[in-house]
Amino acid sequence: MLLSTLTAVLLSATVTNTEMVHDLATYNGHVVACTEGGLELFTHAGRAVRTLTVDDGLPSHFCRALEVAGDQLFAATDEGVVAVDKRWRVQPVVGAKWHALPAEGGMNAELYRAALGWLAERLPAGPTYTAFTEGYLGTADGRVMAPGSGRMWTVPGPVRMLEEMDGALRVGTTEGTFTLGAEGLVSLPVPTGPLAYAKDAKGGTRVLGAEGEARRWGERSGEARALPPGTTSTVELNGAAWAGTRGQGVFRRQGTEWKRVTPTGQLCGNHITALTRHQGLRVVGTFDKGVCWEQPDGKWRTFRAPHLPSNHVLGLASDGRNLYVATMYGLGLYDGKTWTPMAYGGRNPVALGKLSVLAAVADTEDGVALVDGRGTSFVKRASQPLELAKRLPLPEGWSTHVSGAHGAGRYLWVASEDRGLLRWDGMQWTRYHDGKHLTDNWVTALSADEEGRAVVGTCQDGFSYFDGEHWTRVRDAEGLPSRYVVSAALVPGGALLGTLLGAAHYDALSGTVRPLPKLADPRVYALWVEEGTVLFGTEGGLSQLDWSAPAAVTRR
Repeated sequence: MLLSTLTAVLLSATVTNTEMVHDLATYNGHVVACTEGGLELFTHAGRAVRTLTVDDGLPSHFCRALEVAGDQLFAATDEGVVAVDKRWRVQPVVGAKWHALPAEGGMNAELYRAALGWLAERLPAGPTYTAFTEGYLGTADGRVMAPGSGRMWTVPGPVRMLEEMDGALRVGTTEGTFTLGAEGLVSLPVPTGPLAYAKDAKGGTRVLGAEGEARRWGERSGEARALPPGTTSTVELNGAAWAGTRGQGVFRRQGTEWKRVTPTGQLCGNHITALTRHQGLRVVGTFDKGVCWEQPDGKWRTFRAPHLPSNHVLGLASDGRNLYVATMYGLGLYDGKTWTPMAYGGRNPVALGKLSVLAAVADTEDGVALVDGRGTSFVKRASQPLELAKRLPLPEGWSTHVSGAHGAGRYLWVASEDRGLLRWDGMQWTRYHDGKHLTDNWVTALSADEEGRAVVGTCQDGFSYFDGEHWTRVRDAEGLPSRYVVSAALVPGGALLGTLLGAAHYDALSGTVRPLPKLADPRVYALWVEEGTVLFGTEGGLSQLDWSAPAAVTRR
């Protein structure tokens, strides 16, 4: 039986971080922030009122640009361009994955929509377009293209601005500003980057430096600290100045001071790599923004380096008393009061064998397993200070490219990028490899339980399911969104799979795979299964799916 086929609607519990702002626009009496967590709406007084997400119809939380045409707001996202009306309803326009939108040029919404469709049909496929003028195109890989003549110029950094002025072309990138004219490409002085661009009240172009400096185009100096550091965009509404920033959200100027209006206590980052629960709280690990947990008031508490050895989190585990954070540069241990970083070559009371701790597994018979590229350190549960129980080396010559681990009870499974899997059963190692057991030896996802079951995802060849006695290999299936499986979780009677194109449920009894509803982002890197809910950690935030297993379900 399927787990109610997992077709229950998504809860309105999509959680994102809106601190990375790419653009701002004034629309419908609000300031709209184009962020990597959706479209965040602010009143003219600076109060955050709502964030539009995929639950509202956005194809992606990664918004890149905004443009108001007539009575509608157009937004370019990583999965297509949409239009938003004054009731905040979202409608798809074109599937083009642009990082900019052409100027509306006085067109109403209907004409602008038609112009976007015409442009999408005629632009060459391949480049990511980041700037438009009537005669030129800019791209994310630093090219300026003139489709009419077929000419092309290369500039350093992604193109962020193109402006045709008096027979010349102004080119602004993240790394510099240039004039393209009769003398060729001429470099101009700039503030400290990365750079962004905005219009002043008189329509002039301002170059925005990373440290808050704003200067007129081509000038050698400007106004220092005129804007919040990392400003990417500016607008005015009812005489008040607003600024969107790179990593700190939206600011509104009150008098001579800038005040942040983006809510604090947000999810630490949208690219989620690990999930767990610790003392009843949801815990999230991210690709480059550290770790955070949700507090009872709904706000998130974030910890980054130097509390952690690295902000790149590879795994999480809790034994009820201690929280273990496996990172690229070692282990972060939280004992309820303080953080203690531990790493190979530094403070290392638990005999870690390599710098990266690839996984932390809380539920083995030998203790909490801390897995690195040379073996596993089993530490005593809830020990304070942390106490090593034993060190278990990997078999000699097995693999130098360990990719992760999971397990429970007497079983610990260790995965690699080239030699498949190992399983420790408390007495000996057993090897599993492609051909006989797995679809491929490059393992990118793993989940195992104390009954001996396991589900193993691979880089390009689907997944394999082990019921404790027999392997079933699924390279492809109608309901599998992608053969690139990056996360997995066992559930009664089967497994959940996270891929780069969405998530799916595998029913071991029938052998069928069915896709799950749309999530915060199709790239699903972490799964956490609880009674009644499944949490999905994606590259675009956190989603929660409500489900319940039927009364009778096949365990194997």
